[in-house]
Formats: sequence, structure tokens, C-alpha cells
Amino acid sequence: MTSHRRVLTATTVGTTLEWFDFALYGALAGVVFPHVFFPDSAPAIGVIQSFATFGVGFLARPLGAAFFARMADSAGRKKAMVVSLMLMGGVSLAIACLPGYETIGVAAPVGLVLLRFLQGFCLGGEASSAQVMALEYAPDGRRGFYGAMVNFGNPLGQVIVSVFMLTAAAALGEDALKDWGWRLPFVAGALIAVVGYFIRRNVEESPVFIEASQVGARTRRPLARVFRTQRGTVIRLILVWLPNTFLSYVVSTYALAYISNDLDMSSSVTFGLVLALNLCGLGLIPLGGSLSDRLGRKRVLFCTMAASLGGSLALFPLLDTRNTPLMLLAMLLSQGCQFLSVGVMAAFFAEPFPTAVRYSGHAAVYTLNNLIAGSTAPFVAALLLSTTGTTWSVVGVLAVLYGVGIASMATLPETRWNRFASNHGVEDDDAPPTEEAPVTAPAAR
Repeated sequence: MTSHRRVLTATTVGTTLEWFDFALYGALAGVVFPHVFFPDSAPAIGVIQSFATFGVGFLARPLGAAFFARMADSAGRKKAMVVSLMLMGGVSLAIACLPGYETIGVAAPVGLVLLRFLQGFCLGGEASSAQVMALEYAPDGRRGFYGAMVNFGNPLGQVIVSVFMLTAAAALGEDALKDWGWRLPFVAGALIAVVGYFIRRNVEESPVFIEASQVGARTRRPLARVFRTQRGTVIRLILVWLPNTFLSYVVSTYALAYISNDLDMSSSVTFGLVLALNLCGLGLIPLGGSLSDRLGRKRVLFCTMAASLGGSLALFPLLDTRNTPLMLLAMLLSQGCQFLSVGVMAAFFAEPFPTAVRYSGHAAVYTLNNLIAGSTAPFVAALLLSTTGTTWSVVGVLAVLYGVGIASMATLPETRWNRFASNHGVEDDDAPPTEEAPVTAPAAR
């Protein structure tokens, strides 16, 4: 029997790699890629073009989720995890080898778009399979923490990205970094994928999935069944999470370009701020998951989302000071609180769905949310600043999204005590629509 520690290691290592590659692109989109792939554009236009390419990865996520949904809910979580990881490693190596605009002309940005699309396709399968696998191995009352430890790979991947970029900038200089040094971490990502493969191939399938298979809880079209039977749940979960996703990419991606281009500060400052922010995230995400196991998913999310809204109001005024400690405080007040929410996310997305469609339900919420908010956040923020001339237009969008998200939260039930072992679902694609199983707290504690 696979130990809980091995499962957490396997899922976290893979997720770290996926987020390393994805975050690496985001970090380079505003600082390096406009010079390498869009050199003939004006600086502001080059950044917008680079962020538009960044958004292509999110367009591919739903396709990746749909592709891997059938695999994960039919053939197993493990297979989806292994296949998506190896594909991501191959894409990382291809980006590292892609020539720039000066070498192959327009084929360079076209190739970048295609590879970014494949990157999003892989992440669409990886993120949900790893989170669901960890949750189905988790003991009762610990799902929040187990899911949080998988999402721990998000800031860990970004920490590794920041360390790579700071080291490269210091060792090579700004010019060499923009010329060829940015390729090195993508090569490293491909090598990490090989290590992740050997770790994951020795992990046994989720016991909850095996039990569901034995009792015949399978469905031929899991993603279609989710939208037919629990469409309302999917929509409400998406609305709750949209502001968190939008804020995350404003801080972790657009703010880097804003600090570098609009505030005219060095890339070392931007990568240093991201490094410090994500080091804090390494502690905040597990804390959020643990708190949700004790206090409930909704209570933690209500508090953290309200705090993130307040933090977003102070984000740009503090960044504009050009004072590094105050700039870090701006990021902590906004995305630091959002990290606590991320600790709740895996369980919050998976618990409303039965085993037969759990991956599909989680993936639908996760990928559509990122398609709507993640793919547009850096582009919309850059466009709003360019057209309005003020960062308050970006803050206004965040305020509206958080208002809608908090209101939607009130319509959802608490799912902390939903039982996975007795909530498999059945294979009946013609059954009438039903919502999630009712929430029941344990009789005695």
C-alpha cells in the first residue's frame, strides 16, 4: 500500500514542476519575451502582445481538462498524472530550444504561441489529477491540509523560478539574461520532469477510485455528466474563485511588468519581490488548508477573500512608492491573503462531486476559472492602464469580482464533512439531474 507521505511527495513534485514551467513563462512574459519574440513593437505594445500569448495557455486548459477527464475518471488518477507530467517536460525543452525573432522571424512568436498552448493543455490535466489523488488518500478531517500540500507546489515552483532568474541576472547580467540566459531554467524543467516520472510511477492508484471501480461507479462521459447534473454547482464555484485568480495573476505576472517598465526598476527587484512573496506562500497555503479542516471551508474563504479585497486597494499605491519593503507589503496584503484561500481550494473544488466524476468536476471549475480570469488578468490590466492612465481601473475590476464572489459563497453549502468513501456515484448517463450529496457533520467529535 502506498504511504500517505509518498503520495504527497509524488503529487507535490509534479505540481511544482508544472507551476515552475507555467510561472516561468509568466515571469518572462513582461520582462524578456517582448525583446526576444516581439522586438519590432513599441514597448507597451510588446508587453501586451506577450501577455496575450501568455493567455493562450489558459485557452488550452479546458481542452486538456476534457482530454484528461476521461482518462482520470475512467483509467485512474495515476495515469493522468504521469502522462501530463511527461508532456509538460517535453514542452519545456522545446521552449528552451525555440529561436528568437531575429533568427526565424515571425515563426518565432508563432512557435511560442503553439508551445504555450501545449503548456496549458498539460497543466489542465495535471493540476486536478494531482489534487484529487491527494484528497482521495487523505484521512477523514485532513483533506484541506492534503489538498493544500499539493498546491504548495504553486509558490514552490515560483520560488525556484525567482531563484533561477535572480541568479542568472547576477551571474550573466541583464543583456545576457534577455539574450540566452532565460533558456536555462526551461532546460532544468525538462530534467525535473524525468525525476518526477520515476517518483510517480511507483505510486499506487487512489483507494477511493479503486473502490468506486469495484462497485461499478463509472460513467462513459464524466465531463458531460458534471455539466448535466451539477451545472449550478460548477457555476457558483467559478464565481467564487474568479477574483482570487484575477488578483493572483495581476500580482504575480502583470505587476512584474508594471514594476519593470512603468516604475523603471531592475529585474532583480521584481524577481526578488516575487521570491519573498512566494516564500511566505510556502507557509500560508498549508495554514489555510489546516484552518479549513478545523473551521470549515466557507468560514476561511469568507475571511481571506475579504482581506484580499482590502489588500488589493493598497496594492498599486504602495508599489508606486518604489520603496522595496512597502512594495513587498503591498503584495503580502493582497496575494498573501489569497495564498490562504489557495490552501482551501483543492478540497473546496472536489468535495461537492462523487468519485465517478470528481476529477471532471474539479477540472471543470479549475480550468474554466483560469480561462476566464487567469488568461485575461495581465492583458486586461495592461490594457486598462494604457487606456485610462490609472491603476484604479484595475482595482475597480477586482472590487466588482470580489463582491460577486463573496455573494456567491453564501449560496454554497459547507462540504467539510462530505464523505468520499460513500459518495461514488453510479454509471447512469440517463439519470435525472441531481445536486451534490448533502453535508453531514459527524455525530460525535
